[in-house]
Amino acid sequence: MVNIQKFSLRVVKESGGRYDLDKQISNPYSARDLFVEVLEMDKRAEEVFAIATLDVKSKVTGVFVVSTGTLSASLVTPREVFKRAVLQNAAAIILAHNHPSGEPTASADDISITKKLEKAGKIMGINVYDHIIIGSRENFISMKEEMLI
Repeated sequence: MVNIQKFSLRVVKESGGRYDLDKQISNPYSARDLFVEVLEMDKRAEEVFAIATLDVKSKVTGVFVVSTGTLSASLVTPREVFKRAVLQNAAAIILAHNHPSGEPTASADDISITKKLEKAGKIMGINVYDHIIIGSRENFISMKEEMLI
């Protein structure tokens, strides 16, 4: 007789709300609005790395904080990012993090982790559409528009 453990995986909704946002992410502005409204990433005193999961029609299916760091850094790994995307059955994701300094310029580390996440996404069949860096509500960049990814 062998004792075998049986497991299941579930996504647990922590909270929700109604927001005056586009359900479909069609441009960097709608992505920025999502992260600012839902996670208040423009007001955080520490770096926060988050993702939005999207279905095949680019409709938002979830928003997740992946990592909360310090004033100038947060720890991000493909494992932590894609764990959420797989559980949400995402077709694509949008990455986002804030710069509490207010300056949204992409650092070498920002570019490096984004490229690593893009590669991991290709292997898993989950597209990385963009990486939004938020300095403030009005001051942000899209790494895709800046041609950094």
